[in-house]
Amino acid sequence: VANANGGIKYSSFNILAAHIWRCVSKARGLPADQDTKLYFPVDGRYRLDPPLPPGYFGNVIFTTALIAQAGDLETESFTDTIKRIHERLNQINDEYLRSAIDYIEKVPDLNTLVRGPHTFRCPNLVVVPWNWLPIYKADFGWGRPRYMGPGNVVQEGKIYILPSPTNDGSLTLAARLEIPHMKVFEKLIYEF
Repeated sequence: VANANGGIKYSSFNILAAHIWRCVSKARGLPADQDTKLYFPVDGRYRLDPPLPPGYFGNVIFTTALIAQAGDLETESFTDTIKRIHERLNQINDEYLRSAIDYIEKVPDLNTLVRGPHTFRCPNLVVVPWNWLPIYKADFGWGRPRYMGPGNVVQEGKIYILPSPTNDGSLTLAARLEIPHMKVFEKLIYEF
């Protein structure tokens, strides 16, 4: 999707993550001055220079985050929220990733870097894009899968973007929020 002002093309992830972040922040009823972090994974394969070969099977997923105040997410234009995410992704380049690797190598206890329920819960959020995974093309001898996704979204504040099993271009969200927040989020996500 192109920005009418500058011709910048924003990805469907930029747009959907911005919409989800704004809706979750509003659904949670966060105070205007509350900082909220949006975490999301970034594939480093093509951001490293030279890029890793296409068949590389190792884990090259980095997690990045950006912070905004809930009030800013509610009052700024939708395009500005999209732009925040787009600009953050553009910062993740070879130099940034190699710096992250250098940092990890110097951490004496890697357990201090582990993210979990304490990381993503309110007021924070993680959006995990699985919509690009070709899982519905898999056939283990029983035919095409009927559903692909997490069996349980264990952590509050975690949302997966999943492809449609019907291959119609639609997406599914698997989310876990507090019950009162989920009810409001469910309403807001369809308002655009």
